[in-house]
Amino acid sequence: MSKLHFLVIALLGAAACSDDGGLTATDGGVPDLGQPDAGDPSAALFDPEHLVEVEIEMAEADWDELRVQTRSFFDILSSDCLAEPFPSPFTFFPAAVTVDGTEIEEVAVRKKGFLGSLDDVRPSLKIKFDEYVPDQEFLGLTRLTLNNARQDPSFARQCLAYKIFAEAGVPSSRCNFARVTVNGEELGLYVHIESVDKRFLARHHDDPEGNLYEGTLSDFRDGWTGTFEKKTNEMDPDRSDLDLLVTAGEASDADLVDSLEAEMDLDQFLTFWATEVMVSHWDGYAQNNNNFFVYRDPTTDRFTFMPWGVDGAFQEQAAPPPPPVFAQGHLARRLYLNSTTQDDYLERLRFLVDDLWDEGRLIDALDQMESVIEEVTSDAAMPLDALRQFVLDRGTFITEQLDLGPPPFTDPPRAPPCLEVIGTITGTFATTWDTIVVMNPFGTGSGTLDFTVFGVTPTIGAVGANSGLDPNPEPGAEANALVQVPGLIIGGPFDGLVGVALMAIQQGAFAPGTLPFDSTAAYGVLALFNPTDGSFTPIALFGAGSVVFDQASMVPTEAVEGSFSADLVAWPF
Repeated sequence: MSKLHFLVIALLGAAACSDDGGLTATDGGVPDLGQPDAGDPSAALFDPEHLVEVEIEMAEADWDELRVQTRSFFDILSSDCLAEPFPSPFTFFPAAVTVDGTEIEEVAVRKKGFLGSLDDVRPSLKIKFDEYVPDQEFLGLTRLTLNNARQDPSFARQCLAYKIFAEAGVPSSRCNFARVTVNGEELGLYVHIESVDKRFLARHHDDPEGNLYEGTLSDFRDGWTGTFEKKTNEMDPDRSDLDLLVTAGEASDADLVDSLEAEMDLDQFLTFWATEVMVSHWDGYAQNNNNFFVYRDPTTDRFTFMPWGVDGAFQEQAAPPPPPVFAQGHLARRLYLNSTTQDDYLERLRFLVDDLWDEGRLIDALDQMESVIEEVTSDAAMPLDALRQFVLDRGTFITEQLDLGPPPFTDPPRAPPCLEVIGTITGTFATTWDTIVVMNPFGTGSGTLDFTVFGVTPTIGAVGANSGLDPNPEPGAEANALVQVPGLIIGGPFDGLVGVALMAIQQGAFAPGTLPFDSTAAYGVLALFNPTDGSFTPIALFGAGSVVFDQASMVPTEAVEGSFSADLVAWPF
């Protein structure tokens, strides 16, 4: 069950840039591009050995409202989800903020995050100094970005990934750690990330006045550019520069390089792309059309790419690990399926592994990060060991794979992620806690189950119900509470199969009351179980709807009873 949740979330889910956009084989070494200029007043705030102390004071009512603001998986991907940037449900609240002993009044604070990092207790935060007071700043910064690392139990993936991107020559955020307190209550360790804004652009480009876009489930394909969010020059509705890159990406194989080089720094993109693969940033542009920035530099009139949202890096999404190529992003796909630029990509990846991936130096960096992390928490020790092992293994793995020849890539182009409603489901359940391991799906509990999918309404015979903790949670994640309602299908195209309504609820939300299926506190899946071969096939997600718990106890043999109803949306994987 936890694997299904991971897939749902996965869908949703630098240093001065050189003139040629990155390292080349003639550079003769790896520049230290991750360090701020000596004259930058914010340098001390991003010192990797410094633990930033952030204290926030705001009205309790505002904090309570801020931390529970959220968005739904289905709010994001319903209907024509590619038409415009995904709307934000988060609003700013007034606060006083003290950073390393310096108090700044009349500051704005809001929650941040897409889906996977959303948390009602330790929300990720954006602090904006100039929202209420024009030109107010702190050490030359107008904002702070504080990530809760909800998806990174090591706390170190982000800082290590940005460091590697920066050392490869890709404009990347500076990163260290912060201890955050709100109204006197310590929230613990956060990852402090440099915001990508005009001041960031000024450190990496000659002209910071161009168009900066954030890509979230975005791509340079016809019909896909609506989701790009314009982060500078917002009052100018002109976004035609994105269309120029879309058109360039549709050129013939023979004209592809010339067309793309006219609109983007192609050499810089090769380095960006290869570094995403090197650190296994699977949730970035090349593999998931997600978590990246592009900037149209007025000096060159071309786009450059920058990483973002790297908390999922340094982990494989399959066993054995997939070949070292990410090419779901349209530009990466076109370039990889072109023999000339495929060679360029492979040469760049090999160069980065040979000249940049210094395991000893990276382990030293992790050791230094751990010394700061341990000032706040001791819970990261085991995840940090797993991260070290990834670092030790990654270079050898990529080299061995490249020695076998060009890795194959045969995946079809990704379909738009927008969700299609394909039916409805309703049901009831009456069972007891800790019955999830019962082998006979109808051996415990009772209930009702009715669903229509793709116009088919099966006849349901016997119905059971069981509940308990997920026996196979994600490593490092808290197990969800599960409720399953299996129903035997009689006749029709699904005859003899068992329809299973499977609902997962965060433990903290498992209580009497109503929970919407919002993909965070609660989500649901309709699956078909084949008793003959034991296969379990998800066919739909629960969309708009809710589960109502009349009774919900996590004490063995105590009652778990209630009802549920929801739209069904097509399984997107």
